[in-house]
Amino acid sequence: MACAAVLIGLVTSCSTTTAGRPVAGARDAVSTTQVLPSSSPELPPPPPPMSDEDQIREAIRIFQDAYNVENWDAYRQMMCPAMRDQFTGPIMEMVKKGRTDNGLTDIAVVGVEIDGDRATATLDSQNEAVGRLTVTLPLERSDGWKICQVN
Repeated sequence: MACAAVLIGLVTSCSTTTAGRPVAGARDAVSTTQVLPSSSPELPPPPPPMSDEDQIREAIRIFQDAYNVENWDAYRQMMCPAMRDQFTGPIMEMVKKGRTDNGLTDIAVVGVEIDGDRATATLDSQNEAVGRLTVTLPLERSDGWKICQVN
């Protein structure tokens, strides 16, 4: 429908030739083309908001992925402010060296306990060099769920 309106607009604004002489087009003519609403199907409703537990699982996944691909800005953004302040300079250099030396880490969240704006996640962690470990990870809600300190 929009193409037809554009085409009509182009045709009516062009000049035509009559008996070898240009004649101005009907620039001031009123279009009788009516644009009708589309009859597309209704969009599905948006998904429900994620639960706190799902948000925590997603935060941990993003944290792990950032570590594995060495996206250190994203890695630090997933930390609560107090932890982020500590992970600068020499500490970040040690984290980067650890990633290089130890390789990829794959984690599975095996449990989440939430207490208001604080949570604890229990992880089954598998690393190429270190092997398998159980890790307890504290989180805080601070502009989304953030990792606070690895225990």
